[in-house]
Amino acid sequence: MKVTVDFEECLKDSPRFRATLEEVEGDVTELELKLDKLVKLCIAMIDTGKAFCTANKQFMNGIRDLAQYSCKDTLVETNLTKFSDTLQEMINYHNILFDQIQRSIKTQLQTFVKEDIRKFKDAKKQFEKVSEEKENALVKNAQVQRNKQHEVEEATNILTATRKCFRHIALDYVLQINVLQSKRRAEILKSVRYILSSVYQIF
Repeated sequence: MKVTVDFEECLKDSPRFRATLEEVEGDVTELELKLDKLVKLCIAMIDTGKAFCTANKQFMNGIRDLAQYSCKDTLVETNLTKFSDTLQEMINYHNILFDQIQRSIKTQLQTFVKEDIRKFKDAKKQFEKVSEEKENALVKNAQVQRNKQHEVEEATNILTATRKCFRHIALDYVLQINVLQSKRRAEILKSVRYILSSVYQIF
């Protein structure tokens, strides 16, 4: 799901803006969980695949030993050698595939989580902090006694400064959201396309 956040609604700090933020934040949390899970599954698959290749190599070496033992029987030796060569080729293809998967899924998606989603989280923390400061400034401004001019001016100045800061941080947060939402599709599709192109080249 791709949800973009409107900059105008952000500046208004409208209920629509807050509802969209809630939707986006929940979506990004779910995305991070799914990507983390996929990366872990990818690591497990690569480890299992490498163990499979090692077992295959040992099996292939056993066939070659038998072929050398059967050197007096040309038919047996020839067929066993062809079989072992085919296994070697298959092992090579699998090793290439695991290497490509590691680069495109594990590394690329892990980088996306560590860099892009982390930037989003940092921006979210700043936004939440400045939102709370703005709410506090609004409450203080509402509670100040209007007959005390000095306190009214001070509360108004604090509120004005806090609103400016809020708008700056909120715009930065929305920018981070929209960048993340546009990059997520590209990163996921790029990693899958890379794997598919590798598979087509191998097979």
